[in-house]
Amino acid sequence: MGETENKKMLILFGVIVTTLLVILISILGLSMSPVPVCVIVLLEAGIVVCLHDVPIWLHGLVVIAQVIAGILTSNIIFMLLCCVMYLVGILALRLLRD
Repeated sequence: MGETENKKMLILFGVIVTTLLVILISILGLSMSPVPVCVIVLLEAGIVVCLHDVPIWLHGLVVIAQVIAGILTSNIIFMLLCCVMYLVGILALRLLRD
């Protein structure tokens, strides 16, 4: 295995660990129902894939919109976890592309 393949595997591992932590913290720590948590995590992954090539300022708007949605729904901690997952996903796709 080359150095670039090791880098790709570490990035993939980081994304998987982040996603699993968001799911586990939301279900076990925040006592949320597993189905909506997993659906929102899947939607978040889809947003990451669709928006990974847009300018940086648009990512800021997405994060702000998520925080506002968390405030409006009284799930600010969950939405902050989703923001972390979003940022990790965007960084991973940017690093894998380079």
